[in-house]
Amino acid sequence: MNRCFLFILGIFCFVSTFAQKTKVEIKHTDIMKGDKEVRRLYGNVIFQHEDAFMYCDSALSYSKDNRFEAYGNVKMVNKDVTVYGDTLYYSSSSSMASLRGDIKMVHGKMNLTTHYLDYDLKQNLGYYRNGGRIVDETNTLTSQVGQYFVNDRMFFFKKNVELTNQSTVMVTDTLKYKTNTEIAYFVGPTTVTSGDNEIFTENGWYNTKTDQAHLYQNSILNNGAKFIYGDDLFYDRVKDEGVIRKNAVVKDTVQQIILSAQYGFFQGKQKYVFMTDSVLVIKVFNGDSLFLHSDTVMFNQYTIAPTDSLQTDSVTYEVVKAFHRTRFYKEDLQGVCDSLVYNALDSMIYLCNGPAIWSDENQMTGFDIRLKLAENNTRIEKIMIESDAFVVSQCDNDRFNQMKGKSLVGYIKNNQLVRVDIFQNGETLYYMKDDDEVIGVNKAICSDISAYLKRGKIDQIVFKNKPEGTFSPLDQFPKKMSFIDNFKWLDSVRPIDAKDVFNWRE
Repeated sequence: MNRCFLFILGIFCFVSTFAQKTKVEIKHTDIMKGDKEVRRLYGNVIFQHEDAFMYCDSALSYSKDNRFEAYGNVKMVNKDVTVYGDTLYYSSSSSMASLRGDIKMVHGKMNLTTHYLDYDLKQNLGYYRNGGRIVDETNTLTSQVGQYFVNDRMFFFKKNVELTNQSTVMVTDTLKYKTNTEIAYFVGPTTVTSGDNEIFTENGWYNTKTDQAHLYQNSILNNGAKFIYGDDLFYDRVKDEGVIRKNAVVKDTVQQIILSAQYGFFQGKQKYVFMTDSVLVIKVFNGDSLFLHSDTVMFNQYTIAPTDSLQTDSVTYEVVKAFHRTRFYKEDLQGVCDSLVYNALDSMIYLCNGPAIWSDENQMTGFDIRLKLAENNTRIEKIMIESDAFVVSQCDNDRFNQMKGKSLVGYIKNNQLVRVDIFQNGETLYYMKDDDEVIGVNKAICSDISAYLKRGKIDQIVFKNKPEGTFSPLDQFPKKMSFIDNFKWLDSVRPIDAKDVFNWRE
């Protein structure tokens, strides 16, 4: 019985002690008036509740409710947080301090100013609803609504959020901000502007100390004439370089080139882009586009300074390089090669290492192939082969019209091949038809040859400089002579549409 009594007494003492600790204490006042329930305090008033101290010029203390109202030069100190204001309403039952007027909250090097602040001492949480301004060593943040988690040094902002510093302006609707690391976390549509760069994202973080950002959702970097997209994009603004690890897209609005891949690396100052893994390059032409796939693509921008007094402006141009297993598709032109280079300075596309191209029913091969662009690189006007030029078109299942020479120039008009000129050591094998029936074979040798086409088919062949040729009826033409030396038919590797550029075939 005695033990039980002592145990109950111990609990009572503990509860009583705890209750005393949670009671608001009047630590000092110059003048006190009133009764036990309501007291008026004047001059150097100090209250204490647990670890928090509150200071003011005058106050009303309600001892029964264990609360008070403080007026004039209000200051509240809770450990390492200090809050200043004009009025303070405080209740120990909820440990909630409501400050009004010109309010300033200081925590380390962070300063919050507002006209409305509620501070929960239990959770060590302050929040405002009618606009606030945060200033630390480098940043200024404003928002309509804000919460500050003191223990985590984390701000949570909503509505009309703006962060500014010497180099950056950040605008969003929802933002988290760590005051000790000065890292901003985006949790909604956000725009970050810095110099010529503009970032848009819906999820990620930005380190305002280092100017590094990691963006995760619907992210866009606008760098002058280039737009960079990605679902996982890391960007260092100081170095002006970054890495894209998912759904990477780089768009050049001047040259009308779009590059996409699953991995990308870019350097803004060096004007360099590297992309690999499921690469697709789209070059926009007038009324059509060229789709290209390769294992790896590199994009460079170069500037040539004026060379003399007559040339006052510098020249800027782009170079795109595609390496290994390159295939491209355009409605009127398709091609394959190992490597390809597009140079905007000379308006040329170079196909290297086993190139082949097709225009309508005509296949062209050579040691290398060049495509000449015209009208500000908006259309292809010429096909040029410097060595081992060979043109093949299928007559029927096992017969092929063929032209061969040292070099070749093909002319394109209105997206169709209209003429082919063969130069040096020209040779042809052409099947003659009468009402779509093959009647014979015309085989000729001539230094230079010109073939004119209509709707993609050879309509006329002109031999120049003393041609030597024979016409043989089909039944008298030896089958073993049906192919000119180095003939090859590569229709099985020809890209059939834009999606087929991803399917490499030997």
